[in-house]
Amino acid sequence: MIYLNNTATSFPKPKEVIDAVNLSLSTTPVHSSRAGFEREMEEIDYACRCKLSKLFNVKDPYRIVFSSGSTESLNLAINGLNLENCNVVSTKIEHNSVIRPLKTLEEIGKITVTFVDCDNTGYVEPEAIASAIREDTKAIVINHSSNVTGSVLDIKVIAEIAHSNGCYIVVDASQSAGTLPIDIEGWDIDLLAFTGHKSLFGMPGTGGLYIKEGIDLKPLKVGGTGILSEVLTQPTIMPLYYEAGTQNSPGIASLNAGVEFVLNQGIDKIRNHKAEIVTKMIKEFKSHPKIKIYTSFEHNSLANFCFNVIGMVPEEVGFMMENSYGIIIRSGLHCAPLILDALGVHPWGTVRVSPSYFTTDEEVDYFIKSLYEICDFVK
Repeated sequence: MIYLNNTATSFPKPKEVIDAVNLSLSTTPVHSSRAGFEREMEEIDYACRCKLSKLFNVKDPYRIVFSSGSTESLNLAINGLNLENCNVVSTKIEHNSVIRPLKTLEEIGKITVTFVDCDNTGYVEPEAIASAIREDTKAIVINHSSNVTGSVLDIKVIAEIAHSNGCYIVVDASQSAGTLPIDIEGWDIDLLAFTGHKSLFGMPGTGGLYIKEGIDLKPLKVGGTGILSEVLTQPTIMPLYYEAGTQNSPGIASLNAGVEFVLNQGIDKIRNHKAEIVTKMIKEFKSHPKIKIYTSFEHNSLANFCFNVIGMVPEEVGFMMENSYGIIIRSGLHCAPLILDALGVHPWGTVRVSPSYFTTDEEVDYFIKSLYEICDFVK
């Protein structure tokens, strides 16, 4: 099997990640005081926050709270802010982890939502976002990088636009964390959601949210913290305020090892490897009469090769790749339904190929050969 669906979940994981999970599961559970400031630096959860802080350029590791992934983090950010009776600006490249929390609040009459158009590669001009801001706009919720086409938005400029208009900026870094440089302090980001199971090489069910100091979100959940048990309301100590319940220790161990792997390899090295593969795919098929490519060389992570075979539904391509060639890719809407019209792919979506840092030249060549044969199959 050749796995080329790393935009969904990365595979394989580095050996260091597997070893960390095995060690976590084979070690006697020890419940620390969970007091944050009382922890010793060698504890895995603190070590993981420190590594994430280094990766994202965050001064205080305790501004990063753990979650089950970007979906929970974005729900915490969107529902935790006081957005009632306000407008929120987002874009048509968003994943359902942004769209659905926003639309749910809109449907019950708490907010209004404006989704800004993108071009036919999934790129959104910062000026278009600025033009969408109204007097009652309070937040901009924005995808750093599209999970469909790989387009990359200028978060620094968009953050400046947000703050100059008195708005929060909430960033979905699901696709960029571990693949693209992220500078939370330098870009002045208010809230940033990330997931662990993609390019950070962690287990599914891991991730987190960065919360800028001074922003007080309402927690999604309250409950046990292991300390201050006599207090009948949720302790406000960071990061416990947002981490009620038993932590996913094996997951955090996997994330800690995964982020360490990313830091040791270097973001540029990881990104360049993926970009070389996607560039090769684009150049190979850019003139093919039966291939329509949606991934652009401009404003792009080059982590996704997004395309369609003319005359075939995307699911047919995915089915043939898996069943005839043993190649796992992704086809369909990719949980990003608002981008379909801009790409001209309504209602079926696209085919998406996303290589790993571990993808080999031989695997790429085999995929190219397989796609040629599938194109030949089309009459």
